[in-house]
Amino acid sequence: MQYRVRWFDAAAQAVREQLAEADSESTAAGSVAGDGGVVLSVQRVGSRPSRLGSTEFDVSWWCRELRTLLDAGMTVVEALETLHAQPLGRARADIHAALVGHLRQGRALSSAMQSVGVFPAVLVAGVKGSERTSSLVAALDDYLRYHEMLDRLRKQVVSAAIYPAIVVSLGAVIALFLLLFVIPRFSRMYADLHGPVSMATRTLLTLSRVLAEHGTLVAAGLAVLGVGLLAAWRSGALAAAAARVAASIPALERRIEEFRLAKLYQSLALMFRGGYALDDALGHCTALGLGQHLSARVQQAREALARGQRVSTALSEAQLTDEVSQRLLSVGERTGNFDRVLSTIAERHAANFTTFVERATRVVEPVLLLLVALVVGGIVVAMYMPVFDIASSVR
Repeated sequence: MQYRVRWFDAAAQAVREQLAEADSESTAAGSVAGDGGVVLSVQRVGSRPSRLGSTEFDVSWWCRELRTLLDAGMTVVEALETLHAQPLGRARADIHAALVGHLRQGRALSSAMQSVGVFPAVLVAGVKGSERTSSLVAALDDYLRYHEMLDRLRKQVVSAAIYPAIVVSLGAVIALFLLLFVIPRFSRMYADLHGPVSMATRTLLTLSRVLAEHGTLVAAGLAVLGVGLLAAWRSGALAAAAARVAASIPALERRIEEFRLAKLYQSLALMFRGGYALDDALGHCTALGLGQHLSARVQQAREALARGQRVSTALSEAQLTDEVSQRLLSVGERTGNFDRVLSTIAERHAANFTTFVERATRVVEPVLLLLVALVVGGIVVAMYMPVFDIASSVR
């Protein structure tokens, strides 16, 4: 197997990276350490871990349960065996069985979690850091705080979207009811209308005739469209399309980046607290789904740190900071309290994103109400325009 080994060359005073052929991570690390290098990280290349029941596994639940059992005095193996013994479904049972099996083979918990493949990289990194400091409970607490912050931001977005979605859905239902059932019946009243008629009346009569002749086809098309949208939403294609649309709008993209930066800095704080070097922690953050542009900037900052640049300078040149964040990082360089500084920066970005969502909600809701009212009102007015034409012809 091939491993990517990052190590510190004391003679050259530089961080180096190389590929090594070995049977295990320890063997790959030993080949470098034997030459006098200090191993920073070892990562397997060219393999993807199997993902047992990843769509059914609640990682935050697992962290809370494991933390409770460890806090009660159990060892890691005993805690996982206890979780495995609970009737929690086949997916969870398979994951716990795989973890226990790896631990009995003498592997570390972080290595077992990485092999199973359902745990996020930031949690695996935090657990791996805790193995150096014997603070697994603290690492689980850190991840739960990280998860709660992200979950709070996601729930806020969902809550803000619920009311507009209801308004649009009700407006669409009312409009379809008027178009498919009410207008065709009104059109029968106006079929024998003679004399000059307005453009609205002619449009209404044409629309009524089309709906009456092809009503079944229109209903089938709407049903197919609804099923397609549901399938796209469940597969994630709808979210990906929405992300692409948001990326095409610079103002909106900047606000979404606030969420991603909050995620990045909170992840860095978690891993730094677990004993990771900052450049190594940045390497793990490239797997957080930060988007192509932000991931490239993270990699740029990591390379700058490897060249010996200061943290505040490297992150600033990679455009990962603003003026306040850069000053906070300078304070962290002076005091060494980087985990608190990184958490503070994450909280700033989270607060900025929260403020944006709240303000956008206040603007979007009345605008959507106005648009729905205009659509429904326009259909109703078009229905009654022939009545005015009839009144004019009678006079």
